[in-house]
Amino acid sequence: MAQILTTQAELDAIFKRMESDYGRLNRRQQKFAVSEIGRVRGEVSDLLADFADKDGIIQRRRASRVLRELEYIEKSLREHGEIAFNGIIEESSEWTARRINRGIGLGLSASQFDRVNEYVANYVIRRFGEDGLVLSDRIWGLSGEIRDEMATVIRSGIIKGDGINAMIPRIREVYDNETWKIERVARTESLTAHRAAISYSANESDVVRWVQFHAGDDRSDACVTLAEADPYGKGAGIYKPNDTEIWNPHPNCTSYTTYILDERWL
Repeated sequence: MAQILTTQAELDAIFKRMESDYGRLNRRQQKFAVSEIGRVRGEVSDLLADFADKDGIIQRRRASRVLRELEYIEKSLREHGEIAFNGIIEESSEWTARRINRGIGLGLSASQFDRVNEYVANYVIRRFGEDGLVLSDRIWGLSGEIRDEMATVIRSGIIKGDGINAMIPRIREVYDNETWKIERVARTESLTAHRAAISYSANESDVVRWVQFHAGDDRSDACVTLAEADPYGKGAGIYKPNDTEIWNPHPNCTSYTTYILDERWL
């Protein structure tokens, strides 16, 4: 039986500090995702060099073949995306479960800890977002968009007779213009994993029955509505841990949840 030696106010403060620390973790994760997926820029440069003549020009007759080769670049984008986002989900879940277990003494066993992380990974990877897509669909879509933009730049450069030294900076610009999409996916998937780990850890404990939803710094309309709702007659913003509507109300959400503990363990 877990023994949590803290007051509700102290517990709320612990969660608030955790959210601040999590924000720093996620900013690092976003940079990692951008860097990991950005590995393809070198691959594109190598591809263009392979098709260029000694003057750095790609002849028009080779344009179709170069563009077909972008299929392999798109595949590489997907692979790097899967590595980045799956790693972010795993890290967010483990970081959160460990932080909660250590910070407030839930007393989760090693098997419970592993079960929480397994539940989180399965949920985040398989969940359908508001766009009707699962994570793999988003990765495919993002990879296809970047590939299409690259194809436009390369096709235009070949037609104009530009050398690859002129095209490569434009390819980098295409990627730089798409980084906000990568950051958004990293933010969304990490945050969902973080919230899910909070809830699944609660479900595995014997001391948490309810959680409270807080609107956060941005106080969006969606978050304010959830924070003011009283779906169970327990008070404003009080939900069951497995109420998934509070896990990620909208992209770039700054809301957070705290545990409402059984008074016997306070």
